[in-house]
Amino acid sequence: MPETNTNTAREPEACCAKCKKTGVRLTPCERCDVLYCSRSCQTLDWKTHKKRCARNRGGNGPGGATTTSSAGSSSSPAAAPDSTDSTAATGGALEGGNPMPFNRLEKGTYLHDRPEKDTYKLLIDAYRLRLDDVAKIEGVVEPDSVYASATNDPLPGFRRFLDKASAATGGLLPPWWSADKQRECEDLGTSSGGSGGWTSLRKKIQKRDVMDHYGDAKFPMQLRMLAEAVYGRGIGGQNGSTARRMMAMQEAGADPRHMSIFDASGYM
Repeated sequence: MPETNTNTAREPEACCAKCKKTGVRLTPCERCDVLYCSRSCQTLDWKTHKKRCARNRGGNGPGGATTTSSAGSSSSPAAAPDSTDSTAATGGALEGGNPMPFNRLEKGTYLHDRPEKDTYKLLIDAYRLRLDDVAKIEGVVEPDSVYASATNDPLPGFRRFLDKASAATGGLLPPWWSADKQRECEDLGTSSGGSGGWTSLRKKIQKRDVMDHYGDAKFPMQLRMLAEAVYGRGIGGQNGSTARRMMAMQEAGADPRHMSIFDASGYM
């Protein structure tokens, strides 16, 4: 009888790429075969993973354009995780995370109970994305912005935005906001070194930039809804109240069968 080799190497147990947890149900990235135990871990790992994700796809299709997952579905080029987790992380872009964002937007407290610098960043990014949206969709350019001229001083336009935010009904800005805090926010926007240059009011941003920076496919929607709360209207005159309410219900775990059908494409 041939001798049986009982000393064969055991395959390592699969684990979550972020927290290394084993013995739990693991789900592959929608765009490659890297495994995660939860959406939160995938979102936290996005900034590190997105380059590797692109490389993983590169070996499976012409030009690395697409890949096929273990489920057999074709995936498009890398995009940020589509996260509606109530404790959605932001890839380190915000010091305090981003818990229940759509519920906070619905309640008018999106900017409350955050580190001051996070509040400043969100105001700057909501303003810059609004400038890009208005220029592209409405064909209107803010005169005091880099959209009108690369040499323009962008601060006066941003100040008007902050003045509108201060005057918004319902206490949109946090209770600690003051003239001194507004100056700190303005300083962050005019400092080219802030957050590696990301927060500069001279830097144009668009939807894809926001998704990549925050590691969340729905983050542009949050910023657009915040800007709508400041200006009192959405892009092109849209009213985002229904979309905001439905997203808040989904975030809170409401049964989607009980939700109305709505078009949120203008905010995505």
